[in-house]
Amino acid sequence: MRVTRDLGLFDITMAALGAMVGAAIFLLVGAAYSVAGPLVLLSLAVAALVAALAGMAYAELASGRPDASGGAYVWVRSALPTPSGFVSGWLSWGGHMAASALSALGLGIFLLELVRPSDESSFFGPNPLEVSLVALAVLGLSAIAHFARVHLPIRALGRLTLGKILLIVLVAVLGVISVFQPGPPRGFAVGAPVSSLDLMLGAGVLFIAFQGFEVVAQLSDQVKHPESSVPRGVFLALLLAFLVYGGFFLAVLGNVASDKLSGWPACGGCLGGSEDMVLSGIRHFVGGPYVRVIVLIIGIVSMYGALNSNLTAAIKTSFSMARDRLLPGSFARIGGREVPPAAVALTFVGAGFLVCLTIETIAILASLAFLGLFAFVHASVVALRRGERRSAPGFRVPLVPAVPMAAIALNLAVGALLWNYPARSDAPMPPGMLATLLGGTWLAIGLAYHWVGGRRGAAGGPAPPASAAEVRDILATTEDHVELERYRVFLPLREFEDEALVELGARIARAKNAELSLLHVVEIPRNLPPKAIRFRYVDDRIRGLQRLARIGEHMGVDTRPVVKIGHKVYEIILDTIREEAVNLLVMGWRGERIEGDRRVLGSNIDYLIENAPCDVIVFKTQGFRRPLRRIVVLTSPIWSLEGIDDLALILAAEDHPVVEVVALASDPSEAERLKQESTRFEGRAHERGVTVEPKVIYSTQWESEALRESAEASLLMIRATSPGGLRKFALGPVEDRIVKLAKCPVLILRKGT
Repeated sequence: MRVTRDLGLFDITMAALGAMVGAAIFLLVGAAYSVAGPLVLLSLAVAALVAALAGMAYAELASGRPDASGGAYVWVRSALPTPSGFVSGWLSWGGHMAASALSALGLGIFLLELVRPSDESSFFGPNPLEVSLVALAVLGLSAIAHFARVHLPIRALGRLTLGKILLIVLVAVLGVISVFQPGPPRGFAVGAPVSSLDLMLGAGVLFIAFQGFEVVAQLSDQVKHPESSVPRGVFLALLLAFLVYGGFFLAVLGNVASDKLSGWPACGGCLGGSEDMVLSGIRHFVGGPYVRVIVLIIGIVSMYGALNSNLTAAIKTSFSMARDRLLPGSFARIGGREVPPAAVALTFVGAGFLVCLTIETIAILASLAFLGLFAFVHASVVALRRGERRSAPGFRVPLVPAVPMAAIALNLAVGALLWNYPARSDAPMPPGMLATLLGGTWLAIGLAYHWVGGRRGAAGGPAPPASAAEVRDILATTEDHVELERYRVFLPLREFEDEALVELGARIARAKNAELSLLHVVEIPRNLPPKAIRFRYVDDRIRGLQRLARIGEHMGVDTRPVVKIGHKVYEIILDTIREEAVNLLVMGWRGERIEGDRRVLGSNIDYLIENAPCDVIVFKTQGFRRPLRRIVVLTSPIWSLEGIDDLALILAAEDHPVVEVVALASDPSEAERLKQESTRFEGRAHERGVTVEPKVIYSTQWESEALRESAEASLLMIRATSPGGLRKFALGPVEDRIVKLAKCPVLILRKGT
């Protein structure tokens, strides 16, 4: 089964826009104006700029590194040292909790305003009691919807988001028209003095408005052309969100009574709750009470969508951390449901606690969490760029490490300045100070658990087996024990007919006294419910893998067959290589060719050749026959014998074929050096009773000579070079054509780190 890649640019852009145009556009106008005053739109632009810098990092990691898709936590954990992965996941979890609470609180305000507009309320903490109760109710409703699997398809959500955005734009246009209608003086004074601190405070509190672009990264595995669509989706969503926010802010502030905005920062509108600004402004829109009702309904729909989006992201983050044993295992136990009950329960409790705070405090708390999270993502870009062997496909952040480091500094500066956010007249503590203290407490709790409970859990032996219905569950057919000190040969298999490939892996493992690991991945679409997996099919795959494992066992090799269920073959293979410290990856290719396809051997094989942190063998098994009669080993100034000579001797040990070492040189000096290398190989081969026939060919047409010399061979062997430069594929251009056009089986070795 293949992962469905059917989402286009429109779908992912609307998904991100739906997450961004949620609570913030209706709740934070007053919070931003109370600190930034008439420069509130410039603060909005600064917030969008900070988000765009983070968007570049997300665009690179999500479009060019398929093994890293899944979100910021996965990228940081794979790129940065401990405890960076835990801290990033902890911040993401807390930030999405705060964003969920902000949407729930906004829903409480708008629902009550729609049903019973009133200025008199009983208070519980900083919020009216009924607002907090309604917010808790909608949080509970959203949690129940997650348990009941009540979700709309992404395409349907995209169409709803488009309709919502068009309605907001229409309302904003009506608001702008209303500014020029007769009535009491409205609008704000443009010339009021604003300091740079005020400007940055406005940007900090509005930053939460743009964090929804990370939805694009979470959907990158379902996009048709992620290398181009993901970056476009991120930047297009950010641009559209900025324009929608700017237009709506202008419409609202242009219709608030001037006496409520005059005298900034001690203005009347700045002393009330943040949401008061929108509720005051829409009263003067053209259309009167009808437009007011429309705005309230749009706000309710938008905030409920944002609530569900953030709640889902929070639950997914806690689930991923628990699966990686960074949180208690109960957070990863699904128990036949779509979501882990423990993760939903604690996320609900955390968000429910936050709805008792003011809108400004919750917004600042969420902004602090995401500013810290995005700083880790920028650092991941720098770390992954240093470790990569070649340019990954897709978008590339320019001027690395200068741009990511500048973005980190900007994030930290904006976060630090939020401490200075002033208090309302009735607040016992400024929101900036309270949010910073709460954020520090949340971070301290997380680090304390990580250093005490997390380490104890990590040292407690193998992780407990998960539910059989979980996606990416491991179904091992033998004891799942890995000796990391031992040389390991790893062989992922798509089907179970290629016995020659398994025999090759077993021969190499036997010669190196190594363990042979066979892996088969049952690939399922990401939107497939876990309970829909047919385990009878999985049992068939296990039996097929066990049959191939007997080949290694009969040759006296420790062979470990494993079946895994997951969404991406290459992601699971790379994770296994890293976790089990694999030394040699062996992959088979049957010689299929797709006309017009730019890929060399297929997307999975190409990506693994480029990114696997170990030695890699690709064995084109088409036409392979035993016994071997003649093995041709190609050498040249760029094709070394190192590594490929050991493999040739291993393969020649049983059949005793003639090993012909063909040296391709352009001049006598090159030929002499290649002869010396071949002579050393001849000595080793003679000790093992293997016949070697050296041959020198003076030519620059390496491709045609290689094809001619290997025409009658049983096997052609080459140690590949890295193509380097701007090339995005697995092998050099000459090697590409040789492996495709050769009439005999071909074995390519790529030495890794």
